[in-house]
Amino acid sequence: MKKLVLLHGAPGDGSLWQPIVDKLSADVHVICPTLRWFGSGSWPDDGSGFGTAAHTEQLIKLLQAEAGRPCAVAAWSYSTHVLLNALIRRSDLISKAFLYEPGLNTYLRDEAAIEAFNADSQAAFAPVAEALRMHGAKSAVEALFDASGGAGCFRRMPEERRRIYLASARMMPLLMGGGQPPANITAEDLSRIVTPVTVAFGRKTRRLFEIASRAVADAIPGAELRIVDAADHMLPEKEPQTFAALLDEWLKTRG
Repeated sequence: MKKLVLLHGAPGDGSLWQPIVDKLSADVHVICPTLRWFGSGSWPDDGSGFGTAAHTEQLIKLLQAEAGRPCAVAAWSYSTHVLLNALIRRSDLISKAFLYEPGLNTYLRDEAAIEAFNADSQAAFAPVAEALRMHGAKSAVEALFDASGGAGCFRRMPEERRRIYLASARMMPLLMGGGQPPANITAEDLSRIVTPVTVAFGRKTRRLFEIASRAVADAIPGAELRIVDAADHMLPEKEPQTFAALLDEWLKTRG
C-alpha cells in the first residue's frame, strides 16, 4: 500500500484533507498531521517558535516514525516551504514530493520576478494585516481566503468547512510576523534536491503563487511543473475531487 503524508496550509489542520482522502484510491494509506500551533488544541508554549524550522522538525520526526520505507509527501501553500526544507535536510525520508502553490520569494533570482512577486504580495496580504489589526484573527482568516480564492471565497464555503479554518485563527498573528521568519531557502539550496518533485499551480491563481511555483520548479533538477486549468490557490478546498485526481496521478509516477 502506498503511504502518503498530506501537509495543510495556513490556517487549517489535518482534518481539512478529509474530502480529498475520501476520493483517493483505496490503495493509499494517508497520514494527515496537524502542525504545531494549528487547530483547536492547546499550545505547548506562547507560539514564538512558530515557523519553518519547528514545523520541519515535526515533519521529520513523523517521517522517522514511519518505519519501513520513505513516504510520499504532498503540501499546500504554507507547508510547501516546510516540505522543501525537509527535502534539503532529510531527503532519505521522502520518496517523492508534490507542492501545490509555494508562496515565498526566497526562491527567486530574477529581479523582474522579485518585483512582480512583491507587488502582488503587498496587494494580497496588506488587507489581511489590516483585518488582523482592526478586527482580530477571525477577520484575518476571512481576508486571507478572499485574497487567495477571490472576493467572497470564505463566506461561500459551507459552515462546517469555515469552522475548521477558524479553529486555527489563533495562529494568524504568528503567521503575520509574530513567529519566526521563514527559512531562507534559495534557488541554490533547491538545486541540491535529488528527490522527484512535482510543483503545481492553478491557471487562475494570483501572480505571486505562479511566480513562486515556477521558480521552485525551475530550481529543482528534473522537477515537473503542472498547470491546473480553471484552478486558483484554493483548489484543494474548492475542488477536492480534482485535487485528489492530481494526487492519484502523481502517486503513479516515479519515486
